[in-house]
Amino acid sequence: MNAFMNLRGLALAALVFCVAPGAWGQCDIDFDFGEASFGVSPDPAMGETFLDGMLDESYFDVLHILIPANAAGIDSTYPPTLPVDSVIVLANSVDGAGVFQGIVFTDTVTQEQFFADEIGLEVLFNNNGDSGNPNAFMGGEQYCAAIQGAPNRSGIYRISIDIQAWATIFTPFNAPYTFDNFTLRVNCPLLEDVVVTNVNSDEGTQGTLTATLAEGVEAVEVAWFNSFGDQIGTGMSVSVDNAGSFSVQITTADCQSLFGGWLVGDDALECELAASVEVSNTDPGMFNGSATVTASGAVGDWTANWYSAAGILLGSGEVLSGLGEGAYSVVVSDDSGCSVEVEDINVLTGLPDMTQIDLSTYPNPASSELFCAGVVPGDAWAIVTLNGAQVRQGLSSTSGLVLDVSSLDAGMYFLVVTRQGARQVKRVQVQH
Repeated sequence: MNAFMNLRGLALAALVFCVAPGAWGQCDIDFDFGEASFGVSPDPAMGETFLDGMLDESYFDVLHILIPANAAGIDSTYPPTLPVDSVIVLANSVDGAGVFQGIVFTDTVTQEQFFADEIGLEVLFNNNGDSGNPNAFMGGEQYCAAIQGAPNRSGIYRISIDIQAWATIFTPFNAPYTFDNFTLRVNCPLLEDVVVTNVNSDEGTQGTLTATLAEGVEAVEVAWFNSFGDQIGTGMSVSVDNAGSFSVQITTADCQSLFGGWLVGDDALECELAASVEVSNTDPGMFNGSATVTASGAVGDWTANWYSAAGILLGSGEVLSGLGEGAYSVVVSDDSGCSVEVEDINVLTGLPDMTQIDLSTYPNPASSELFCAGVVPGDAWAIVTLNGAQVRQGLSSTSGLVLDVSSLDAGMYFLVVTRQGARQVKRVQVQH
């Protein structure tokens, strides 16, 4: 007979809305789990988290999952010969007692619970075509999920996923399992800039970091941390004794955000470390760009940390992939303590100049009608899904455009407007 185990929380915190660096709606199944029989990446047991996001800005990350072939791969108390037939991610729902089920995002401060679309995100799976059910995965195989979108609510979220794991056995059994400690932080745009002054170990002078808040931001607290996570001071400016990488946490009445990657060097060091970056641009509306850093003059081994324009850590290593259009930076450090930063790394789409089309949409999210300002007679328009399928298209005969979206499925879309070779794209969300 068939029995199932409820595994609350394979936390597909892949807030990666499973779209992978190659195309909207599809992540790449390419993580190396080695000889492991069961695993996830990022792995919360190793202190790994999803990439930080920024409020109302595009987000993308991927969760990789290795489904065990046998139940003992999940829990050693099960017979080693008991096979796992498949696992199915349960549909999002809330029962009569208010209990959330499915892929659940829990605000770790308020304990409020949400589904991905309620905070501007979407979770998509790649099961490699192994099942007609896109939320089903076979035992002994590897898969991925992507979290994507533009988060519309800040916070630190714990992500959990409810699944049913099916096994074939002669007698029924119950095997609950919890795996729900994935973390996603969505920052607010609170910080304008940080000005850095280096230390000088020969002269015995300290370095400083001074923050400038974004316009209109009133901070309750500004706290500074070193690369080990130790708090080193508070206030708009902080002094440091040693070179290193530092981060700042800004707390306001309604948001707390952490920004990092500010490098304090030592002017007394004779560094020959240099770095250059080669960029592969992205396609319009996609996250398939990449950047590769090359270092020279390094003493010993060198490391590289990549950051967004907002100072959010995106990854480490020689290559950063899965990039959308935007500006990035990389900090390279060697064994001697020398560091160098390459700023203004621009990933482009190659689209024509869009300044001809001053497009805006409202309300966004929309439930019945979407108003599009900036459209003029003769403009071509289309509503496109995240995987590139056109669901509506037409030519505007008036200035301004009103689109009926009441019959569209809830979710994320792109509104694409073209005019004489120019093109403008707006992300829109439909809610019912």
